[in-house]
Amino acid sequence: MLMEESPLQDSFRFRARFLGLKIAIALIDETGELDQEKLLSLHRLIQEEPFLIGPKREGDALLYGHLQRCLKALLEDERIWKSIRKFFLPLCHRKAEIVIRETLFPSVIVKIEAVHIRRAALCAWLTFLRQATGSCFATAPALLIQQQHPLRFFSDLHDLLDTGQIKRVVMGKEYSIPFGLNPGVGDLLRKAPFLENSLGIAASLKEAGLFWSPALQQNIREMGPQSPKTLFQKLLLDDEGLTEEDLQEEEYLAKMRMTPLLISQSPVYYQAPSPRAKKVVDWSQRVEKACQVFRAITDCALLRTWEYTLASFADLKTEFTRWNLYISLGMHPEEKGGIGEFLYREIDGELQNTNQKIEALSREMEACQGSLQALEVMFQGAMGATQRNQIKSEWMTQSLAVESLGKFRGELVSRGEALTRVFSSLIEQYDQKMQEYFQELFDPAISAEEAEIIDDSAAGFRLVYKHGRKDASQWTAIENADQYIDSLRDFFSTVERDLEVPEVLGREFLTGLSTRMIQFIQKPAFLTSSFERAKAKQRRSPWDYVSGGTLQILLASYSNRQRPFTEAKICPGSSAELLDFLQKVKKGRALLMHSPTHAFILYPDLLTDNLHKNLRKMEWDAFSQEHIVHTLSHRMIEEHKALFIHRFRQLPAAQTSLEFRLNLIHALDPTMKHKETVVDSCLYEQIPLLPREKAQEAIYQICEVLGGSGWSDLVEEWYGPLDLYNALKYAILHSSKNAFSHEDWDMKIAKAMRDLGYLPTPYLFGDTNWSSWFFGFLHHP
Repeated sequence: MLMEESPLQDSFRFRARFLGLKIAIALIDETGELDQEKLLSLHRLIQEEPFLIGPKREGDALLYGHLQRCLKALLEDERIWKSIRKFFLPLCHRKAEIVIRETLFPSVIVKIEAVHIRRAALCAWLTFLRQATGSCFATAPALLIQQQHPLRFFSDLHDLLDTGQIKRVVMGKEYSIPFGLNPGVGDLLRKAPFLENSLGIAASLKEAGLFWSPALQQNIREMGPQSPKTLFQKLLLDDEGLTEEDLQEEEYLAKMRMTPLLISQSPVYYQAPSPRAKKVVDWSQRVEKACQVFRAITDCALLRTWEYTLASFADLKTEFTRWNLYISLGMHPEEKGGIGEFLYREIDGELQNTNQKIEALSREMEACQGSLQALEVMFQGAMGATQRNQIKSEWMTQSLAVESLGKFRGELVSRGEALTRVFSSLIEQYDQKMQEYFQELFDPAISAEEAEIIDDSAAGFRLVYKHGRKDASQWTAIENADQYIDSLRDFFSTVERDLEVPEVLGREFLTGLSTRMIQFIQKPAFLTSSFERAKAKQRRSPWDYVSGGTLQILLASYSNRQRPFTEAKICPGSSAELLDFLQKVKKGRALLMHSPTHAFILYPDLLTDNLHKNLRKMEWDAFSQEHIVHTLSHRMIEEHKALFIHRFRQLPAAQTSLEFRLNLIHALDPTMKHKETVVDSCLYEQIPLLPREKAQEAIYQICEVLGGSGWSDLVEEWYGPLDLYNALKYAILHSSKNAFSHEDWDMKIAKAMRDLGYLPTPYLFGDTNWSSWFFGFLHHP
């Protein structure tokens, strides 16, 4: 079963991942040491025959070029192996162990040893990194680090596996970014047809305990296009004999079981799970196993984890006020329904109550002082010793009362003064504690919409509750409202003991305030207002948000740099203006480049002065147009094909390539995305379109340039550039009897066709981050 038989997973990433894995296992022996003989042999083999001949393998030159550079560096720079040899047990936590096992899949590891960690680290370096989600701001610099700074790369991996985090100092303050939340969803949520032909689906279901058979394939075919994760859930649910209703009921019962059954004067007992509950647990574990294997088919888990850990640097905030958590909590007293308003109202209420008591005591003191003055007058007019003693006794009683009231009033005044300061103090302490107990990290599972090739999807960041622990594997990624409220309740309850308030207020004040705070956040109105505040700032929810990521912040944070980077900027009004700007960039090294929607690597050395070469003319007759229309229709889903052809035939006949292009665009389904891109891609592969006789002549001309003999076995009626290209590659493969070559036949054939006018000449300038795609300019045929 071939990866190309199903469009579900990227075959390029599959080859990159397993080439890196196989070579890493071969180079590091069972004792964990580097096999120098195999290293020399592999380097020599790839150096002598670094190019693969075959359909859709033109991009593999990038893979073998990467491997060749890595093996050469491993041979010549002894510091690289010393860096790899530093990897030892123990790993930082269980999550790291899972990543190591997933990285080395399908190898079966009974017990993780140092050899496995070293192989995983080497595999991560050898695996040619490609972007898989909206993380371009991290993928682009990660590519440069992996390819050009291997010592920094292995240092990062060592920090992740040893301490569970990467630390950097930003503006004098240390920040630590823990292990990536998850290795991403890969293609798990991508809907695609022909799932029954997918190598990844077959391997995943087999590992999950479902026997792969023709009957199962037929069942999958009848289920129609859907995401792999949904497919796993449905098939394994049926295999366990469960229904969706069973899952919902067990989820509800599981919450009920969390409350222990207390029996008077007896130990605490928990209700044993039912047979159905055990089946649900087994189903969940099998689905997770299938998902892990499916990801491992095309992704190196350790490499992806490192990439996504770096991504969290892109939205690093030095001020808590910029956190999504701060926004949703409403820490400012003027934000209705927020924590700030609640605290201000509670403290203000206490202050008003204190002021009322002070006023009452002041009035009582005035009354007592009036009585004292009256007694003093009476004392002066007393008629005898007995009366004077009686008045004196009353005066002393009143005097003690005034003194007592004054002291009590002074305490209340001090309490009132403390209350006027405690709000800002508590807010400041809560701000500090929240930054210790919470963190907002990049989560590849969050995306505004499915990523496109050029218009990159935005990146997602998720709130994480640390529980006051340093071990990132024990942190909780907040994914719903219940977890959000539970984490806040635990936070306010836990940090109460660490908060400082003026002694005059007492711990009782803080305990009462914390209790009422917890009651407040559990009310539905608080959650509603949290959502409103988050939405007002265009955030998805109080616990997650979408951001394009900032390349400048990531670079500055990761490199501990305070000075701004040197930048050259342009807002081009046309493609020609952008091209002129790029041509003036100094050559000699790769540079990071970004637009509002994407970040990638610019290679100025790819730019040449030879942009435009005239294509051979072709006749725009009805037969050639009809052939291209049918070719384009093959890229559509079945129900759109006939309608597309019908719409095209209703349009006026095209006399030029421009008219023909517009007709194709107008005939496409109005709801289709990127119609111009789809049409231009097809035209690039089909123009100039040649009938069989002229195609035969073209073959002879190209072969003559390549230094070989002509090949005459052409059977199709029409041949476009892609057809000629593949026919020539097949002829070379057939004659050489070897899939590997020391010649880059893909490039040689393409160059010959461009020189002869059978293929447009591209003007490449940048790596898109995606599999075997480059950015460039092209003269439209």
